[in-house]
Amino acid sequence: MTFNPLKFKHKIKLELKFIGQGLDSENDIAAGDYLIDSLKDERYTSFKAFVAFISKSGIDNIIDELTTFIANGGSVRLYVGVDLNSTSKEALERLIELEIETHIIFSPNSIIYHPKIYTFEGDEYSRAIIGSSNFTKRGLFQSIEASVSISFNIEEDETGNNFLAEVYEYYNTILNDDNPSCNELTPELLKILVDSKVVLPEAINWKKQNKVNKEFGSKDSSAYDSLLKKFGKLKAKRPPKGHKKVVTKEEITFNEEKKESITSEIIELEAGSMWIETGKVTGGSKNQLDLSKQGKLDDELIQGSIAYFGIVPDEIDTIKNIDIELGGKLYKSNPIEYRLGNSNWRLLLKGITDDGDKLTSISRMQLGQEGGFVNKVLLFTKIEDEKYKLEILDLNDKDTLIENSSVWGKMGRGNTGRAYGFI
Repeated sequence: MTFNPLKFKHKIKLELKFIGQGLDSENDIAAGDYLIDSLKDERYTSFKAFVAFISKSGIDNIIDELTTFIANGGSVRLYVGVDLNSTSKEALERLIELEIETHIIFSPNSIIYHPKIYTFEGDEYSRAIIGSSNFTKRGLFQSIEASVSISFNIEEDETGNNFLAEVYEYYNTILNDDNPSCNELTPELLKILVDSKVVLPEAINWKKQNKVNKEFGSKDSSAYDSLLKKFGKLKAKRPPKGHKKVVTKEEITFNEEKKESITSEIIELEAGSMWIETGKVTGGSKNQLDLSKQGKLDDELIQGSIAYFGIVPDEIDTIKNIDIELGGKLYKSNPIEYRLGNSNWRLLLKGITDDGDKLTSISRMQLGQEGGFVNKVLLFTKIEDEKYKLEILDLNDKDTLIENSSVWGKMGRGNTGRAYGFI
């Protein structure tokens, strides 16, 4: 399924188009794609958006088309909500930087501003896109959303004209700056919003979400495994400007009765890290991670993952013990050694803390049936020569890791091994 913007070029009265996204990342034509097409369409000279939330990544993914639209004489006016801390400080700073006329709608009580309406107008044609997509990267390109695009010739279609007139009539007080809950965005207003914690920096929002996940989002591992057997994970669509350097790590914890639970946490990727796709993982405790002497991508050889740990690939008599920091605990003496029978290097994740906690309690089969390292991505960050931080990432983050890697490839001499890369 391909998007053909020319289908709208012929002289139409009114055309309705359903916009679905999120279920088929390879073929979806998302709401953001329709915004991009509309901004590139020379028939439109005015763009307005009434949206509950806006993010910097949402802006940045249509920034080229938006700035070109303005440079060509187009007018842009945004009417943005700031409820639930869902519009970020960085997004509003970006709008100020771009000198885009923006109005903030906020009622300091339980009334939430929650529309998602995008309108385009020109001398002969108009279009409205209305649905569930906020002005965020996920809302425009990745989340499961539904919208309707309404395109019409303003000279020939009374129904379309009346429809758009009703939209503007309803938001009349906002459009005319006659609503006490509406103020034009300025640096001074942004400071008030930030100081009152109505608008937060993205990093604070991540910490807030992570805290909520830890306090209220902890999942029993066996119950979570049953859930994953019932519900498959959808693949996210790649937005036009690519993935941010943010991934979701899984933290496995144990209560006083040694019962496992899993919480998720948003983290930002650090330069100098290395990630490895685990696959099924070998060993009875599912704790033996294969490391490669070399890798390959599109028939080009690259440095293997073993080098990240300071080991010369061909010095197969080397045995190196490393300490691994995971979930606030330090698991000591995890050996890296060459296995002649398998003709490869392996990291044995079997360290023990000073309190006697074993890393195999996370890797073992009983944890979620498969084991804590199975079909994941392990992210290593060097702290010292023999000490590394380890974070367990969801396999769905592999595309984000690939995109943010300076070098990445597949293990072994072919192009079919498990993936790894260097951030």
